[in-house]
Order: sequence, then C-alpha cells, then structure tokens
Amino acid sequence: MKKIYHVLINLSVFGVLPGIAGAAGTYYNGNLYQNPQSRYGAGNGGYYNTYGAGRYAGLGNTKTTRTTVSKTTKKKSAANRAAKKQGFNMNVNFTHEFADWGFDMKNAGSKLHYDNLSWNVLSADGKYYFGDTTPVQISVGARYGMQFDKSPMIDDDISNGGYIVQAWGNNSGTGTNSTVIYGYQTGHALSVGTSDGGKQMGFNAALGLTDFFNMGSVKITPSIGYRWLKYELSTKKNYGVTIDIFDATENHNYITCIEGYGGEIQCDPILLFYSGNSVPSITGRLYDDNDELGNIVIPSGATSVDTAGTYYYEQSGTSHKYKTQWAGPYIALDMEYNINNDNLFYGGIELGLPIYNAKGDQPYRYDWAHPTSVEDEGDFGDAIHIGLNANWSTRISDAMSFNLGFTYDYYKVSDATANTYLNSNYYVNLYNVYYDKYTNDATLTAAQKAALEDQMAEIEGYERDGWTLKEDNEIESVYKAMGIRAGINIKF
Repeated sequence: MKKIYHVLINLSVFGVLPGIAGAAGTYYNGNLYQNPQSRYGAGNGGYYNTYGAGRYAGLGNTKTTRTTVSKTTKKKSAANRAAKKQGFNMNVNFTHEFADWGFDMKNAGSKLHYDNLSWNVLSADGKYYFGDTTPVQISVGARYGMQFDKSPMIDDDISNGGYIVQAWGNNSGTGTNSTVIYGYQTGHALSVGTSDGGKQMGFNAALGLTDFFNMGSVKITPSIGYRWLKYELSTKKNYGVTIDIFDATENHNYITCIEGYGGEIQCDPILLFYSGNSVPSITGRLYDDNDELGNIVIPSGATSVDTAGTYYYEQSGTSHKYKTQWAGPYIALDMEYNINNDNLFYGGIELGLPIYNAKGDQPYRYDWAHPTSVEDEGDFGDAIHIGLNANWSTRISDAMSFNLGFTYDYYKVSDATANTYLNSNYYVNLYNVYYDKYTNDATLTAAQKAALEDQMAEIEGYERDGWTLKEDNEIESVYKAMGIRAGINIKF
C-alpha cells in the first residue's frame, strides 16, 4: 500500500511540474530542462521571454514529440509481439495431478472405482507459427506420467444391487412353463484394495488459425485436433467379503429378508441343506402366531449345509489390472492476453469426442480368460471430453519464459458395451462333469436331471457365442483430473 501511495505522489508531482517550475524559478523550456546560466546568455531575449517560449511554445512541441515517440514505441512493441508468433515455440512442463476413475455396470449391479489418484506428469509440446502472411499454426504434444503414492480401489457389488447367481424353483407347475420360481439367489460383494505403480501416456496434434478472432486485447485462436490418452492401473492386497442371499417370491413359505427399524433391510445368507443326492432345500425364517420371526428352519433329514457364496477373502497378489484409452478428435479455443511486455495470460477450452476402450484382467477369476478378462467399448459419440487450462507466463529472457498454470480434464462415456471373456477350458471341463453325472448316475431324480440339462445348455450357449458374454449399453465410465502445472517456454 505504501508503494502505491509513493507512486501516486510521484505521478502528482510530475503532473504539476510546469506549475512548480514557474513558481520556483525552474528553467523549463522546449528541452524540458535548461541550465540556469542560460537566462543570462546573450541573444536569448531575456529570462522571461525564454521561459515564456519554453512554457507555451516549446512545451507544446515537446508534448507532440513525446506523443509521437510513444506511438512509435507502441507500434514497435506490437510489431515485436507479432514477430514472436513466427517460427517454433516449445513448452516443457511438470504437472502434479489429482484424479478419480471408475465405471458402473447398469444390469450387473457392479461399481469399480479408483479414488484419490495422484500423478506426476512430464509433458512437452511444440508449436510452429507460419507467420503474418500465413496465420496458421501446427501444434504437437506428448506426456508421460507415473502414479504418485498409493490410492484405494473399491470393487462394489453391493450398493448397485448385486448380481443374479441363479433362480430356484421346481417343475410342479403347469402349461408351457412348468417351473415355479421360489426366488433368486443373488450375490453381493465388496472389496477394498491398494493401487500403486500406475502409468499414463498421451499424445495430441492440432491445426489452428493464429489469432483469428480479437476481442479488444484478447486474441483467440480456434483449432481442430486429435487427442489420445491411455492410463494403466492395478490393484494389490485386496480384501473383501461376499454374501449370497435369497430373494424369495410369494411362492416360497420362508422369509429371508426383513425390514427393521427405520426401514432398514436385513437379509440372512442363503443356506442350502442337503440330504444325500437330493436337490438342496432353501429355508429361511418362519413367522410365529404373533407375527414374530423365529429361528431358521432346518429341513427334516438334512445331513449337510452349504453357505453358497458367503465368505471372506484376501488376495495378496494382483487382483485387478486395467488399461483404459480415450482417443478421438476435438475442437479448441485458445485465448491470449498481454498484460505487458513481460507478462502474458493465456487459457483454453477443449471439447472432444473420444472413443472409449478399457481392458481388464482379474487373475483370481478362474472362470474368466486371461490376460484379458473383460473389455468395455464405446462407439463414436458415446463419450465426451472437456478440457480447461489457465496459465500465466513471465519473461525470463528474450527467448525464455516461466509458466505457471492450472489444468482440468473431464472424460465420460455412457452406454458402452461390456464384454466378458470366459475361460473355455474351465467350462468345457465343467460340462464334462455334468454330462458324466447325467448319463451315469442312476440315482438322479427327474428334477435333478432337468437341472443338469439347463446347466449344460447354458454352457453350450457360451460356446456358440465364442465364449463371450456381451451386454450392450451397460457401462458408464468417468475420469476426472485436476492439475497444477509449472514449466518453461523456449522460442527458437
């Protein structure tokens, strides 16, 4: 505040300088300052005449001269700035980014997300300006990043509804559909792992019209280009729990899920009771005469019990590995504002239509293929990319500037296709087990044979589909990143 005050005082002094000169006898003429001895020189018409000429004639000429010089300087500065947009410029930047990536499966009821990612990214981009006669520029950039520190991964098959394991019922119905469904066995799992060692790569190229638009002191360059971004993330030390429950229908006598205080829902894990080779029985809780829940009913003659898909697990090795790519065309507007000859502010906005592709491997899934277990694909127009950046640049020398800025990227795809690649060896062996039991086990009941037929038919369907399960419009994926950037600009 003191500095601003002193500057205002100095400006005030210079503004009233002619008046001060007249009052105090300062020798002010067309040359702004005159040696005091000149008022005694011969042929100068005396002090007052000289002063008068200097004040009114000479000073007026001086103002005209100063204005002319100022305009010339501004023209030279503008010409110098225009000349800078010729030839080759290069930026080398270091960026620390904070990011999140995840995807939701609509029908499968699964969510997987990597939260609080951190990246250290080294990037370089170059621009070649063709000059004033051809206001066109070509820009090319590349980036490479490494994951900084560790971050959590959550594989959530609970909050979005879980997944259907199988339907349960019997064949005591009538008509074309003889099966009466008692309920559905649904799986619900949640695991939390640690992600580190990820990496990312990127490339972009664009063609622009240099300073094609002007809004006052702001120059705007439109451009069209292509951008490619790929990142790889993996998870280790994954810990989880899974529970299979039974969603009973009105055809079933037992209650497996109840509504508690405040609308809370509680579900018992599914229990399958066996008696020899009989079809397992599924039981739950019975209401007593006072509409209060009793204990779980154990079927008469049951010799063993199975908790199905209810257990806790630890996966010390790599449990998830994903390679994700966003690539496609974009349009952009870059804006530039000269604060002064040494400082520059520039920013930009980018809108892209990338094509989305993500390949994943889950090594602990023995029923899935490896190294590609799943693949999600989006068509052109399914995804968008919005990019923002703002930067301040200050000149270090005629050929070098220091840059400090901010970046933001938002990628989103909707209705992408989900592909799950099955382990054919696993299912062929399973089919052989079913077939052997179906043909050689004389103790099987008609209901058990019908169940085996359904299971074998399902595997035959997998084979016809090329051991691939495909679900259209299944995936919604979002990647967000915000970065703080510092770097150097070099002009050649």
